[in-house]
Amino acid sequence: MKNLTFQVIAAVIIGIIVGMVWPNVGKEMKPLGDTFINAVKMVIAPIIFLTIVLGIAKMGDIKKKGWKSWGKSIYLF
Repeated sequence: MKNLTFQVIAAVIIGIIVGMVWPNVGKEMKPLGDTFINAVKMVIAPIIFLTIVLGIAKMGDIKKKGWKSWGKSIYLF
């Protein structure tokens, strides 16, 4: 019961069953789903920005690491 994969699959199956039996429930929950998606979108940009900034900050001095590692990191992003 603590396996995340099992919980996700069970939630999908329960969602399909509820959607087939009570289709109006899905329509009533749309604002909640839209709010959740907007909250996720709002959090993604700062997380990506901070990940890049912290990655660059942890690389250290350019003279010690060399331009090659900086070039690789810029190429990957």
